[in-house]
Amino acid sequence: MLVSDLLKKAKELELIARRNAHSLLAGDYISTIPGRGLQFHEARKYVYGESVRMIDWNMTARLGEPYVKTFLEEREREVFIALDVSPSMFTGFQDRTKIEFAVEVAATLAYSSIQSRDKVGYIIFNNEAIEVVRPSSGKSQLFRAIKSFLTHSETTPGSNASSDIRSVLHALQKFKRSHFILFIISDFLDHDLPEDLKFSRIEHDINMLHIYDPIEYQFSNEIFFPSISPELNNGKRNSGFMSPGELGSLDEMTTYLKNASVKYRISVHSLSTRAEVGRALKEFFHLKKRVIV
Repeated sequence: MLVSDLLKKAKELELIARRNAHSLLAGDYISTIPGRGLQFHEARKYVYGESVRMIDWNMTARLGEPYVKTFLEEREREVFIALDVSPSMFTGFQDRTKIEFAVEVAATLAYSSIQSRDKVGYIIFNNEAIEVVRPSSGKSQLFRAIKSFLTHSETTPGSNASSDIRSVLHALQKFKRSHFILFIISDFLDHDLPEDLKFSRIEHDINMLHIYDPIEYQFSNEIFFPSISPELNNGKRNSGFMSPGELGSLDEMTTYLKNASVKYRISVHSLSTRAEVGRALKEFFHLKKRVIV
């Protein structure tokens, strides 16, 4: 892509993100990072690995088992947006592919964060972290993030690329003693959420945004598409014909993600590529707020 075309697309995407962000309520993405901030939220059972400094000794003595205090995170917060650019994200049957829709979601989150005076960083990943930029504030950081989202969405993935959430979590480990609000934007097709989430969520507020194309989950045995699996399966790349819905049902996917959200205590929400981004994100933040407050 020519530099002039990239700058033009970045400006257009910024305007779209601004419009989407204005439909969100200020401060809707509340965080529950434990042990930080000034506003007490709740006391909950101690999780192995947490700092003993977080323990509520009065409640622990009263109930006979360790409890910790949690607080609603104060501003200025640090937000990381992780965008999956694995091959499966470049497919789609709607007006936009999954990666095009995901880029708009990522840009909207970045714009909303900057407008709320938070710092924004980003991780571009597939089976490895391709680009990691630490959170910073200001419009220049927003434009830098948008240009990176666009650049990688226009770049054809490598033939050996796949998707691995571990690469995001490992990238965060490099920032010692930091607490982030993390948005992972992916189609999660491989159903491979790592146990590492159990430990990462102790330090970070983790949110998984599942991007899907409705056709992927609408089964039909009368329609066939010539196909090739965009990601390796057991070291092989399968090709042939597929019917819509062969990936399983949307209910199966959302149930899997819901179970993961309960198991790892993280936020999960599914967004269809046919949805309006601002409205879909507003629904997600509203549901998240209801859980927290």
